[in-house]
Amino acid sequence: MTSKATLYKQDKKSNNFREIRSIHAKDTIRVYQAYNDQIANAAVQANSFQAPLQSGLWSKNRMTWIKPSKVWMAYRCGWTVLKDKNQSRVLALDLSRSYFESLLEQATITHPGSSSNGKNKKNKKCRDCDVIVQWDPERIMDVNAHGKQSFTTPVPSMRSIQIGLRNSAVDLLLDEKFVLQITDVTQDFRNALKALKAGDMEAAESCLFPDHNLGKECVMDVPCEIRKILCMDDDDNDDDDNNNDFNEDSVEVQEKIE
Repeated sequence: MTSKATLYKQDKKSNNFREIRSIHAKDTIRVYQAYNDQIANAAVQANSFQAPLQSGLWSKNRMTWIKPSKVWMAYRCGWTVLKDKNQSRVLALDLSRSYFESLLEQATITHPGSSSNGKNKKNKKCRDCDVIVQWDPERIMDVNAHGKQSFTTPVPSMRSIQIGLRNSAVDLLLDEKFVLQITDVTQDFRNALKALKAGDMEAAESCLFPDHNLGKECVMDVPCEIRKILCMDDDDNDDDDNNNDFNEDSVEVQEKIE
């Protein structure tokens, strides 16, 4: 049994193609990043990326990605145990929502939903932009999805936002007014994976989202101006999922730092 019948019966109720689904409050939004042990330990202890930066472990000169979808993060890092050691820890970053929205105002998206020529020009612009937004098929947990799918399966009718940062945008991760709290949530992923391997979807959901005070991910209200920038309401649901010229896997990302 997949989580299509369970996870999305809860809080992810929007029928819109592109939405920001996240754990959020009035003033904060939670996103995730995967790192190696050294970076994770230093960042969590200091509640800042300044410590791993000063130790030469973390670079602000590399591109890095943040994701509000915890299941997508699980797929990306293989639940912290199915991929490489540089993605063996997941950190939850609680960000200032106002700063986060200001960041999105600077974004360029990889899929503009326009003509082929327009899309190529847009992707070229992405490579010169400090904030890149990529809309990928949302993913849900799936006890039957083995191998490269990492116990997750894509949902073609829903998109999940991935936000790439470089240059001045990466500098924001060093700002305590932007990154309010850094929490190690690695064990949530490992506990959920254990439940998935046992075929227990209900336990996996409880393990991945153990804090009842935080709740589960739900659709975040996004100002109209930002929705327009991110093409959130464009009617281009039939775009080619594999035609992404600026895929996260093709660039040198912070999570892969050696």
